[in-house]
Amino acid sequence: MVLTPRRANILSLVVNEYITTAQPVSSRALADRHELGVSTATIRSELARLEDDGYITHPHTSAGRVPSDRGYRVYVETLMEEVAVGSDEQRTITHQFHQAAGLEEWLSLAATVLAGAVGNLAVVTRPRRSVAHLRQAQFVHLTDATVLVVVVVDDGRVRQRIVTLAEPTRQDDLGRAAERFNAQFAESTAADVRAATGPFSADFARLLGAVASLLEEHDGVEDTFVHGIQDVLAQPEFSTVDRMLEAVRHLEVYELRRALPRPTVVGSGSAQVLIGSENGVSWMQEWSVVVAAYGDREGASGTVAVVGPSRMEYARAVPRVRYLATLLTEVLRSAGA
Repeated sequence: MVLTPRRANILSLVVNEYITTAQPVSSRALADRHELGVSTATIRSELARLEDDGYITHPHTSAGRVPSDRGYRVYVETLMEEVAVGSDEQRTITHQFHQAAGLEEWLSLAATVLAGAVGNLAVVTRPRRSVAHLRQAQFVHLTDATVLVVVVVDDGRVRQRIVTLAEPTRQDDLGRAAERFNAQFAESTAADVRAATGPFSADFARLLGAVASLLEEHDGVEDTFVHGIQDVLAQPEFSTVDRMLEAVRHLEVYELRRALPRPTVVGSGSAQVLIGSENGVSWMQEWSVVVAAYGDREGASGTVAVVGPSRMEYARAVPRVRYLATLLTEVLRSAGA
């Protein structure tokens, strides 16, 4: 359904007004604030057509209209004028990144900068491959048959577990077992390790199983940096205690990780926008997400996202998510060069 130029303009004004004021937009408000060159009656008629076509809705308690998910979608794709990341803002952000040292500080800084720039929740996940690969395993003798299994994953993180073998062992034997293991399984996944066959002793098989389990656990772990919860809760949508408590419960890191999409195309210069009912998680039906992927030279990828009410300032959020994803990609790849 193609919008006429006038109807598209009125829809854009309704979305912008509602984003700014959080109040339903009436025909009188549009006539008073904008030079549309038509009567209030004409504006009212156009609003009625937009409502009939599903672009706006009419709250029962108000004479004004608010955008629907469909209206927001058309706005984001065809009507929105992005607020670009200006040169001064870019200089400030890049200067902050140059002052930070290492991946942890870069990711935390990205979440802080993004939340401050858009006034909503910012979420940045640590880059990782979709499936963990083994970099190195070490077996450390503790007492008699007790061994500490240490796994270094391809993203540099370390996981460990204590394993009890069937027979007492010595560090020399464990060192040789680790050399054999690493020669055979370096860069392997948990599935590769579990699928291995050979004349393995019972204790070596136990070590194999421990490493595979640690790699599988790592697949489900994703460090997440979150900033801006107070900014979200300050929105008018959460002015009641019940709505605020509900939001706090869902904005826990575990819930956010489950709700966020995971884009995999790194360096595309694009951001994905999910609006209200487009989200696959039930509690996100009144929320929107703007998300982009970033990654390093080794193929690991993470996400940069803004999460907020559907009444989000998309014109600011989209270019800033895109910019920070691109910046993180550049920083990581430069550090790994």
